[in-house]
Amino acid sequence: MKNHIYLLSLLMLIVSCKDSPKEESKTTISSAIQNTEEEVLTNPLQITKNEKDIYKALKKKTPLTNDQLFAILPKDIHGNKPIGDYALQVSSQLASGMYKPIGKKGYNFFIQDGVGSSAIIRNFFDTYKAKPQGPPQTEYFYVERAGYKTIAFLQPNIKRNDIRFVYNNRFRITLEGPDSADVLWTYIDFENLKKLDQYN
Repeated sequence: MKNHIYLLSLLMLIVSCKDSPKEESKTTISSAIQNTEEEVLTNPLQITKNEKDIYKALKKKTPLTNDQLFAILPKDIHGNKPIGDYALQVSSQLASGMYKPIGKKGYNFFIQDGVGSSAIIRNFFDTYKAKPQGPPQTEYFYVERAGYKTIAFLQPNIKRNDIRFVYNNRFRITLEGPDSADVLWTYIDFENLKKLDQYN
């Protein structure tokens, strides 16, 4: 009789040991799934549905021609005209202009068309979300100005800064110069950029 009780006790112990890991395993799996779901919901680097829609739409659009991009380059930046015959350039979805006051450091203006398979716009928004910092003696600032997310890259040692943003979820605009990011922002000619609205 004692042997039967002993065997029955041993059998119950084995069965209870087998059930515990399963329950524990179920709990671990469900808590891992829940943690993953929470992480996805709270992960600021997660791509939103709106961003996915923007990137999908950009892939279907046709890039502007060189002439269309060239027409967007400003005639001047803070009263400074383009310098030399090659100051204004256009090639492969990028237009740039160099504007220089006499005897002073100049300004560079860039506009990139983010359509097609290029990741210009996605990289901008990913960088804005991740907010990385630059090498020593430089600073990045991530600020929303007038409804636009802007990234300012400051290099105080060489007195060279730039500010960049995305216009119409399609065009990355960059202005580089010796002034502070706040001052550079005031030099952006939004009236001129409105010419891009027809291509949205």
